[in-house]
Amino acid sequence: MLRRQYLKGSPYHLEDVLGVNLYARAQEGLLTFLLLNQAPICDSRCRRCFMLESRRGKCSDSLCLAEYWKVIRDSRRAGMSCIELSGEGEPLLSPYLEGVIECADDCGFITTLVTNGHALTDATARFFFEHNVTLVVSLFSVRSESYENDNRLQGSFAKTLGNIQMAASIYREGTSVVAGSTVLRMATHTTAQADNLADLPEIRALCDELGIFCSIAPLAPVGGGQQMGSLLLDEQRSRLATDIGHNSIILSHTSKQEIGREVCGTCLYGLNIGYEGNLLFDAHAGYEVGDLLGNVRKNPLEVLLQRQRTFTTMMFNNIGGFCPIRDRRWPEFLQGFLEESREGQGALFG
Repeated sequence: MLRRQYLKGSPYHLEDVLGVNLYARAQEGLLTFLLLNQAPICDSRCRRCFMLESRRGKCSDSLCLAEYWKVIRDSRRAGMSCIELSGEGEPLLSPYLEGVIECADDCGFITTLVTNGHALTDATARFFFEHNVTLVVSLFSVRSESYENDNRLQGSFAKTLGNIQMAASIYREGTSVVAGSTVLRMATHTTAQADNLADLPEIRALCDELGIFCSIAPLAPVGGGQQMGSLLLDEQRSRLATDIGHNSIILSHTSKQEIGREVCGTCLYGLNIGYEGNLLFDAHAGYEVGDLLGNVRKNPLEVLLQRQRTFTTMMFNNIGGFCPIRDRRWPEFLQGFLEESREGQGALFG
């Protein structure tokens, strides 16, 4: 009998394997996930990138390492247990990455790092493995031409594939069996769209061969993806595409108790912080609101936790999907929020 596979640190892992009820924790005022974006600096220019072009290359307002440390330590004291490093830029290019990971590990966090993998080395992969990091490497295609057409970085495919294989050999030692389930500490993540559907079974086969997790999610029509309407998948094709992967690394079972459907647990039960300290609706949603939701430099953490629960719950009750940036009602919701804020009617937080 095949064991169900989970990615360590994902909502499903916490809920199904560790027995954590994320909704019940939230009802007690406890969030679980801390999402820390790094500055929007990247060596790729992926067609489907979440990042708004207006933010690309910005770093002057970035939180410094001491500020990241404070947020991490305060969040741990507030009961959070998982950190995700992803968002606007390529984390491996951040000068603060190792310091952030060391602090997170010292505090007892499970850290999930999402990277394009281009700058991975044997030494960095071992550092991540030894500091309780779950490693997720983006892999759009298993064909060099398709992969490099997507990220516009010549020579990157061979490097990425080699780095995935190298890291997988290190991370294989971290695979465990808990309560009859296989828990993996490394994954590839693929954005499914009309021009890479044929690659998805091959990516899954590669992951099975390497003993790592396969994550697939549909294209989000924001940032670069906003110009790629012809590559968006309808609901049925999206479901078929994502089902090729092992299971979701973001959905939460217990969110159904609160929202009536499964939605992104890292968003609903997380504190989402942009690289300059602003609260976001999601790790990739709400850059446009600036500091309207709050900022870790200006507001106490306990205030931000209360606000995050208020506006994230409101958001999911006003859109129809599992992820704000992948939902057709997101632009309407965002525009309405901004208009109410400008008119002084959106004062949710006083």
